[in-house]
Amino acid sequence: MPRLFSALSVSLFAALYLTGAALPAQASINNGAAQDAANQDRGAQGAPEAPVKVRLDTPSGLPVPRLVSLKAEKTFCRSGPSFSHPVRLTFMRAGLPVMIVAETKDHWRKIRDVEGDECWTHKSKLSGDETALVLEDGLALRAKPDASAPARARLGRGVIARVDGAKDGWLKVSADGRKGWARASAFWGAKAEAPLSGALNP
Repeated sequence: MPRLFSALSVSLFAALYLTGAALPAQASINNGAAQDAANQDRGAQGAPEAPVKVRLDTPSGLPVPRLVSLKAEKTFCRSGPSFSHPVRLTFMRAGLPVMIVAETKDHWRKIRDVEGDECWTHKSKLSGDETALVLEDGLALRAKPDASAPARARLGRGVIARVDGAKDGWLKVSADGRKGWARASAFWGAKAEAPLSGALNP
């Protein structure tokens, strides 16, 4: 059973994570104590989302966090940034989108998956291919980026789609020979609506 489907209960965590509600404490650090007090008074639903702090002072010169995908069908992900660290997770899906949240000078990358699990893998195991993970069952792929456009096909939750373009909150994707447009909010990964939202603590 692939790592991702060990708990297809993406729904609750993804909902919290994608809205930024999963990390209210870190949001208070980013916004300051005064802002945090105001947010608590408003309640969870009225609180503004904490901005993501994107770092550019990285060993690779690339921004962190950033979204990439797994290159191989089998990827060992370790508890620390070296081959001597024990394997913590084994991913069994090529193309799975992951988020790089930290990196080292010797080419190790700390990655986070859609469920929030973090571990380290070598950069040779990662690809720049833009992919996104479907978060909904029966997601309609439409002929154009319009909710009234005819559906060409439907994708199940957990399907990995290649991202071919984006427009006005919609993604143009392809998966299993099917192509079309779907709402960006229905995905996690490259060009999805909110995978970088909320505070990060790499």
